[in-house]
Amino acid sequence: MSGEVIVAGSQFKGSQAEMFGTAGTLAAIVLVAAGVFIFVNNKREKTRRERIRRLVQQLDGRPLVYVPYRDCLLTVPDVLSTAQAHGYAMAPDPAASRYEFARGAPQTAFTGNPLLHEVAAHLDGRPSHRVAVFYTSLSLVELMVLAHSRGYTVQRNGRNYEFLRHQEAR
Repeated sequence: MSGEVIVAGSQFKGSQAEMFGTAGTLAAIVLVAAGVFIFVNNKREKTRRERIRRLVQQLDGRPLVYVPYRDCLLTVPDVLSTAQAHGYAMAPDPAASRYEFARGAPQTAFTGNPLLHEVAAHLDGRPSHRVAVFYTSLSLVELMVLAHSRGYTVQRNGRNYEFLRHQEAR
């Protein structure tokens, strides 16, 4: 009877019983790993939804909203899509470690800022325009809303904000 194992009325030789035990152990490991993966993934998705919900609460209709990076631990695509879905333009501000959000068109959100009207006067159809960063106290997100309403895109390039006319708007 050496090397034989009887399992539930069956008779296996030693190597077959070891293979059966190894297969059972591997199956148990795979099931535990799958369970842990599902648990962690659900927890991460729940945390992401909670963070998006908190961001939406901050985007409450004010013309300008500033959210520090540390208060918004979402990916940039999540922040951008949430902002756009709620009528905001978004721009990260690494110097201030925050996201800047602007709501609505410049004529409704920023009517009191004379600098905005001054910059808007230069966006008259020319292919490009450059504004020195130190010249204006406007944020990039304010300039983004203005540029979009006039058919331009804007980005910070060193010491300047560069406005470029959209190809289809020419």
